[in-house]
Amino acid sequence: MNSPKKPARPGVAARRATVQKRYLTYKLDLIKTLATKAADAYYVEASGMRVRELRLLRLVHDTPGVAATELRHRLVLDKTLLSKNLADLEKRGLIERETDPHDNRVQRLHLSAEGLRVWRECERIGRRLEAEMFADMPEDDWHRLHDLLDSALASLDRWRAEHGGRGT
Repeated sequence: MNSPKKPARPGVAARRATVQKRYLTYKLDLIKTLATKAADAYYVEASGMRVRELRLLRLVHDTPGVAATELRHRLVLDKTLLSKNLADLEKRGLIERETDPHDNRVQRLHLSAEGLRVWRECERIGRRLEAEMFADMPEDDWHRLHDLLDSALASLDRWRAEHGGRGT
């Protein structure tokens, strides 16, 4: 006599994949990793920089006169790694440092003329890559995703402030 068949249980890998898909952090990390690895090849070819260094260049562009400590907090970077990346950008002539007129201990960062040229080129590449990578998303979804991510960042910033800045 045949007994009724039980529904097949998903294997360990399938269960793990299902669990991981429920976590926002998993999805965000996967998207970031895949997009960054793909973009690195284009940025390295055009500028000799990877996304990590380019983020610094972009922040210096967006906040002229920013101090290194401010960059470290905005990017949640280790002090040693930040220092190494800034030294590399300076050595390549992409950023310049000037002493803060009110505090000689603080160095203010600015893009050099070459840094501005590289920034412009990488912005062009970045806009094209995002348009290509996410071309299957309807434009309304794309804008809504940005709004949702801005909201998620604000929520996370509030949580970190309430929990003593964990993760910085």
